Amino acid sequence: MNKPTKNLIFTVTHGRTGTTMLTEAFSIFADTCSVHEPEPNYATALPRVKENPRYALYFLDKKLKEIEHTTSSNYVETSNVFGKGFLLPLLRQGIFPNLIFLNRDFRETAKSLYKRGSTPMRTKRGAHFSADPRVPGSLPIFSPDTLTDYQLCYWGVLDSYFRQIEAKKIYDQEGKRYHWATADDFHDFDFTISIGSHFGLQVENQDSARAAHSEIASKHHNPNPQERKIHQTSLLKEELEVIDRVAFFNPPFIDEVLSSSFISSEITSEIANLK
Repeated sequence: MNKPTKNLIFTVTHGRTGTTMLTEAFSIFADTCSVHEPEPNYATALPRVKENPRYALYFLDKKLKEIEHTTSSNYVETSNVFGKGFLLPLLRQGIFPNLIFLNRDFRETAKSLYKRGSTPMRTKRGAHFSADPRVPGSLPIFSPDTLTDYQLCYWGVLDSYFRQIEAKKIYDQEGKRYHWATADDFHDFDFTISIGSHFGLQVENQDSARAAHSEIASKHHNPNPQERKIHQTSLLKEELEVIDRVAFFNPPFIDEVLSSSFISSEITSEIANLK
């Protein structure tokens, strides 16, 4: 696998966290190709990678060749699937792209996945866009077959956070560049410019970039086309069950989850009352 000549920026995240908006936000930078889910598409390859992780190496070789054919010096791709089976194989080849760890409130993300019908392990969309608790390398949890659809969606969100933390540890050791962010952060022009600068990007004209950013920030990006109903009253109980099942395998990770700014205050209050 040949080392890329492009300045690469990828995301490690779950779906429904604002990756479409992020794609457009990075389009304000000069000499930058910013795309969301181009061909060859990680989502198309993910089911096969779950069956045989070595397939990721074949796919990545093809992917990097396509990226090299783009005309810009900087390449941004915001696919949420990249971190769910392709990041670690890429790092093993000695290729360390810049990373954005993109997050959103865990409950809101899981609800959005549920409403979209993107359930890990159970739906076609989930097969292509979510990790699978039965596949090695995923966040361990026991008896996933007995989880509800919402619980699997919530597990999927935690799985992506788990992968972010693991990637952070590697990048800290290697001295590579990453940044934590939310899509809301990118509604701020100055923040967007600072992140671009952190990854080596610049704008040609500040006023033109600000105007383009203002138009991007005013849009509602990639809304759910249909609403699958969800029973709000049961969410706390279902989330606590997921957290409890994961804690049997990885208590330090659950400590990270409970101390994050993306966890529901209901959960932290409930757990504090149990102690």
